[in-house]
Amino acid sequence: MLFSEKFVFIHIDKSAGTSIQRALQPHANPVVNSRIRRRLVWLGKTNRLGLHRLVEFPEHVTAQVVKSCLPPAVYGRLFKFAFVRNPWDRLVSRYAQLLRNPKEPARHSGRAEAGFEEFVRWEIQRNKSHQYTYVCDAKGNLIVDFIGHFERLEEEFTRICEHLGISATLTKTNTSKHDSYVKYYTPATRQLVAEHYRRDIELFGYEFDGVVPRASRV
Repeated sequence: MLFSEKFVFIHIDKSAGTSIQRALQPHANPVVNSRIRRRLVWLGKTNRLGLHRLVEFPEHVTAQVVKSCLPPAVYGRLFKFAFVRNPWDRLVSRYAQLLRNPKEPARHSGRAEAGFEEFVRWEIQRNKSHQYTYVCDAKGNLIVDFIGHFERLEEEFTRICEHLGISATLTKTNTSKHDSYVKYYTPATRQLVAEHYRRDIELFGYEFDGVVPRASRV
């Protein structure tokens, strides 16, 4: 997550967030990396006590938490954006990452090594990888200004920079190598993802076969 006087970037994992953060870091507030300042986020009263200038947000914080920590006028004037990814593709990327990373907890790598179908069922059972929860409030309403798509990363990132009046260059980081995500799915696992991530699929305009999502506007 990045925060500045101009923008808030909500970092959704496996959606080029690391690359975006590195590109925008020169234009963001310095990262203090203070445990005490991060704990202020969970107090939920920094927007009323004038402490919002002291908070240090966690990397994958949701827009709802950010909104609760900032005065309404501050949150309202900032340009708030995030990038999302096709849910079927995102799961394959996560699966490939777990397989190649020996530092992942054993329970994670074990699930991945059991096969992709087992991994999908485990991810669904955990019920923690929805993307809409990062950008919506408790009622399901969008509370960010722009949703970019991983599939249009360079084009939409350029438009964001133009909107903000800044210059930044993307470089690929933290990428996972794997075959086309389509090859990983059976009809059963494809349907499991379609049902479980229905809100993400509908809200962000995705389809299984890689159809480019409808364009967003800045």
